[in-house]
Amino acid sequence: MKRSLGILIIIFSLVLIFSPFSPWVTESFAKSRALYVFEREWKNTQDGCGFNCKDCGFKTSQKVLFGRKVEIEFACGLLPTDSYEYHKRKELFVSFLGTVH
Repeated sequence: MKRSLGILIIIFSLVLIFSPFSPWVTESFAKSRALYVFEREWKNTQDGCGFNCKDCGFKTSQKVLFGRKVEIEFACGLLPTDSYEYHKRKELFVSFLGTVH
């Protein structure tokens, strides 16, 4: 009993130590999670937002405490032309748990 409690305390301590740095949240993981969640939000919306435009999608990623900041570029609605002036950018946070905010 004491041994399993000691192992549990060690595991909990390691999680607390490594969570702020979250080495398991790689750039490719953060990119795929951010793009997936964004597309899922607009899935059933006509004339919604998406990445079907020139140079749209994942732009940058920056490592921060407890996860990564990811910047994406997208366009919304029916556009007169596929021009950069109609594109929008959004910054999303991918947490160490894999959630996107």
